[in-house]
Amino acid sequence: MTRSLAGAAIVAALSLSLFAHPVIAHAELVSATPGPDGVVVGSPSEIVIEFNQDLDESRTSIRVLDEAGGVIAQGGEFGDGPREWRLALPELEPGAYEVRYTSFSAEDGELHRDRYSFMVLAPASPSPSQTETPSPTALPTASGRAE
Repeated sequence: MTRSLAGAAIVAALSLSLFAHPVIAHAELVSATPGPDGVVVGSPSEIVIEFNQDLDESRTSIRVLDEAGGVIAQGGEFGDGPREWRLALPELEPGAYEVRYTSFSAEDGELHRDRYSFMVLAPASPSPSQTETPSPTALPTASGRAE
């Protein structure tokens, strides 16, 4: 009985020590614009990704690839604070794009790589303009002047 009591005490002590320290993970994606599996009409001007931890600027980056795997844009910079990363984009043609990102946490030094895709649709084409009906011309009155 003493042995099982000692074993239970050890398990309890280990459990307490595990829960006494916060678990710190890598900087993970919280939100993105355009986001995973997103569909945008017209070309977005930038990719904006928010993470759950502060980022190390020197080791964080975004790479955007087209359907053929060609690199469209890469790099990025801090946005609104140390958890937001932005990458300006050139004009994107309609099609599928892949975003590959590397986040390096300034809080715990953990590196994380992941990817997601989004789709760009062509903007709606303007409806054909109707030809304007010319306004009726003024007819001459009895005095001979047009009104």
